[in-house]
Amino acid sequence: MDIGIFGINDLWSQRFYHGTRADLKPGDLIEPGNLPDVGERDKMTICVYLTPNLDAAIWGAELAVGEGPSRVYIVEPIGQIEDVSDLTDQKSLGHPSMSCCSREPLRVMGEVTEWPLYHGTRADLKPGDLIEPGYNSNYGKRTKAAYVYLTRTLDAATWGAELAVGEGPGRIYIVEPTGPIEDDPDLTNKKFRGNPTKSFRSREPLRVMGEVTKWQGHSPEALKAMKDGVKRLERLGVKPIDD
Repeated sequence: MDIGIFGINDLWSQRFYHGTRADLKPGDLIEPGNLPDVGERDKMTICVYLTPNLDAAIWGAELAVGEGPSRVYIVEPIGQIEDVSDLTDQKSLGHPSMSCCSREPLRVMGEVTEWPLYHGTRADLKPGDLIEPGYNSNYGKRTKAAYVYLTRTLDAATWGAELAVGEGPGRIYIVEPTGPIEDDPDLTNKKFRGNPTKSFRSREPLRVMGEVTKWQGHSPEALKAMKDGVKRLERLGVKPIDD
């Protein structure tokens, strides 16, 4: 469904996010053409970007220029918003991106500081169960993993559920780490700066807190491309970084 152009009266049921490295506070305005975290080439933009997808705002924050920490703000558009795809013929970036824009400022309503953590798998689990290291990994040669993996983005957990070994349906759980976590080195500081998928690992078990029962998988084309990539890594003997 084409979301087209929304009027401000259509936004009451939506929550919108903006990813950046700018240090802002509630009430501040994020204005088109005057963004503190864009390159010189983009300063002439007539739009400011936002999204109803938290994962997309996380990517936007991680990929924003600047040296400050990545931040995700809850924002309120004060004018009409448009679907970005209506304004460009660029192909998809291949990762979540802020899908809406406005020619009017965005008002900062607050900052996202608390995040759910997810784990994608095919295991049938219930609240209170522990997900422990030692099971086959989903990438490279499927060796027994010394770590267990988790993520703050639903998109990354979806890939985990879709690529997990086994015959059962893919499942995504909300989890709580029982020990320290660290950035997953397989998914950080490679093609993109930082940790845009917010992927982590731990040597200690994860406790299942609940299950995400409504989630949307990737397209068949995207899933095939990812599985082909995994098989290519296996043929090359690439192993996940597990030390």
